Amino acid sequence: MNKKQATPKSSPKAIKNLDDNNAHAQQARILEALKDVGEQGLTTLQIREELNCLHPAGRIRELRERGYVIHTLWTNTEDHLGRKHHVARYALMHQSKAA
Repeated sequence: MNKKQATPKSSPKAIKNLDDNNAHAQQARILEALKDVGEQGLTTLQIREELNCLHPAGRIRELRERGYVIHTLWTNTEDHLGRKHHVARYALMHQSKAA
């Protein structure tokens, strides 16, 4: 089978606790990865595939509610099978004062 791999613009370093799927653990993984990749940010597909978070928008909303300023840029990209998608790219702009 010939699968076309998507070429991510940025990729987070190895993330721990990928099997822990409670909301807090997913928020922590996303936050750590966003800090790691900087202003390039991560797409919805990268967060789903690399960070094991099936509802990235919900976790981003929760992080914003905690005071993090996260910018959303809409972009076109391909998934791991080469299918095109219009997805959000999230970038951490400011850390919460509470963090």
